[in-house]
Amino acid sequence: MYRTYLIIGLSACLSLNLYAGNQVISIAPEGVMAGEENVCHSLQEAFDRISSLEEMDTVHLRVLPGDYWMEQTLVIDQPLPAPVVVSGEGAEKPRFLAGVRVEGWEPWQKGVWRAFIPEVQQYGFAFDQFYVNGERAQLARTPNEGWGWVTSSSEQAFQSGERAPEFAVQRISFSPQELAPFAGLSPEQMKQTRFRFFHKWDITQKYCDYMATDSDYVYFNGSGMKPWNPIGEGARYIIYNQLDLLDEPGEWYLDRQQGYIYYYPQAGEDLRTAECVAPTLRHQILLQGKAGQPIRNITFENLAFEYASFTLRPGEGEAAQAAAPIDAAIQADFAEDIHFRNCEIAHTGGYAIWFRKECHRNRFEKNYLHDLGAGGIKLGDTERTDMARPVSSHNVIDNNIITSAGYEFPSAVGVVLFLTSDNAVTHNEISNIRYSGVSVGWVWGYNPQQPPVGGKPFVNPAVRNRIEYNHIHHIGWGELSDMGAVYTLGESPGTRVSHNVIHDVYSYDYGGWGLYTDEGSSDIEMSYNLVYRCKSGGFHQHYGRNNRIENNILAFSTTNLLQCTRKEAHRSFSFQHNVLLTNGEPLFAREWANADIAADYNLYWDISGKEMDFGGSDFSAWKKGHEPHSIQRDPLFTNPLQDDFTFRSPKAVKRIGFQIFDYREAGVYGDKAWREKAQLPKEIEDAFVEQVARNMKK
Repeated sequence: MYRTYLIIGLSACLSLNLYAGNQVISIAPEGVMAGEENVCHSLQEAFDRISSLEEMDTVHLRVLPGDYWMEQTLVIDQPLPAPVVVSGEGAEKPRFLAGVRVEGWEPWQKGVWRAFIPEVQQYGFAFDQFYVNGERAQLARTPNEGWGWVTSSSEQAFQSGERAPEFAVQRISFSPQELAPFAGLSPEQMKQTRFRFFHKWDITQKYCDYMATDSDYVYFNGSGMKPWNPIGEGARYIIYNQLDLLDEPGEWYLDRQQGYIYYYPQAGEDLRTAECVAPTLRHQILLQGKAGQPIRNITFENLAFEYASFTLRPGEGEAAQAAAPIDAAIQADFAEDIHFRNCEIAHTGGYAIWFRKECHRNRFEKNYLHDLGAGGIKLGDTERTDMARPVSSHNVIDNNIITSAGYEFPSAVGVVLFLTSDNAVTHNEISNIRYSGVSVGWVWGYNPQQPPVGGKPFVNPAVRNRIEYNHIHHIGWGELSDMGAVYTLGESPGTRVSHNVIHDVYSYDYGGWGLYTDEGSSDIEMSYNLVYRCKSGGFHQHYGRNNRIENNILAFSTTNLLQCTRKEAHRSFSFQHNVLLTNGEPLFAREWANADIAADYNLYWDISGKEMDFGGSDFSAWKKGHEPHSIQRDPLFTNPLQDDFTFRSPKAVKRIGFQIFDYREAGVYGDKAWREKAQLPKEIEDAFVEQVARNMKK
């Protein structure tokens, strides 16, 4: 039998028919097709019925147009007797909504309205996200824009751990009078106050355990701070989740003791007619196969999945790169040949989808992912406990739009490949996110890793992945540091990053790079990429060996264009046939002039007319000592300051053996409407520019 997870909401009417030798199940919203023979009442029940059928050809689930308010997660934990295709009917995608409507609003005070939700008091129902007319509302916060700064911190460890204390108490100090608004709260109310701390490349999110408002201290229990990324002086913070902070239109607050939700409507919103949704289900679909018994051959097409929740549990807000532990609305283990086509996933608390343990040959094509609490897509597991078992592999992520993400977990990634191999991430539009665009690999350093797993050397299994023809732009927003539009880790032979267009990558402090080979990244090819307007440069290698950075266009930055951090006793990378364009900014940083780099046949040009600095020497000396065949000449782009990197003439770049490529092939493909949907609205681009100017540490 298939297990059901009862929570709040999916009702459907289904009728079973035989059509052309295949079983056809029609799914309709509650009240439609009522009284017809063979009617079922949930999507889960439809899959239970499929399990009782004999082996046959494909079973078709026809989903009629309408809204399906989900009462339960669809859980499939046994192999099916036949392939299944779940298809939405009509031009408008049927919507599966993992939430409940909030109604019965009444004016409260100072422009704020409230509604009573009896389940909050009766059953402890709580939620961390809230939506009005399909727009994510802002949990009440201070400051309303930007952040405050920690003045100091200390930690007392009580239980040691391998890399950080298993249990510790932190005391975080704030500026005088910063906590004065919370002085009248009861101890229980204080514990409902949530803090978000920004530090380097990730965040810590916790409810406080005690607040000493008279001395501006806040105490937190839980895991110890990571020594490489602690919350210290100068760390930024935002405080959430108190009624007194609800002072701006668009903000909300849930009183978990009294059962009221409070909301400050924005101009034009009428709560008497608005669709107000509180999410209820953490997962909308769970595919839970087992080793030797994978879930196979299910296709979901032309469907919308909305309002999956993420309510912060103890321990879930600890600092984690890429928001790696955070769940997804749709999650799969031991799943093969699962297809999602022309679907929409929106308004999530966590990630959109995660093919995790031993998932093979799955395809995720032409889907629209937006308004995401964390990131878009995760492939592979973050741990490997049995070296004899295969990792997830041979999955395809193609022609998707992934945009507007990181609202709950800014450190999340558009597409992240953990311990997984032989995947293709191609032709995706990834934009408007707070951290890296695509992250590949989950092993820091060179092979083999210590300690071994099960007595066997642990090597990076993230090999032969292809990141090609993606358009990655407007990421960072000046919120976190140490990010890359494409970020790699560990020895990764066969991995190829090519034909991507990358631009507008802005970190808070250091590390807003276009192409970023981080710790131990090795045997990776990065070629035929166009990269421009990245704060910290077009390319950076922390450390690694034998990478090939060739035939790229790297243009414009705020700090410097190229960086190599560590000089090592081996060939770090080759850097040839690239076109380098600056506008007055420095060219090299750190060990670029000293590391073992096979650099040659590159073209350098500064459109500002400023003399370029080649590691403390002029170009003539640089050529003699480093790049005998490189040139300094105008590449003859059509209009690079207006993002037109086509060539007026190939004459100059031919001299370095540069192979011209059509960068306009990057991004989504298909009909005009789909390509237009991928374009970031101008108001978001303008907001990006404004926020970067406000947030970015100079």
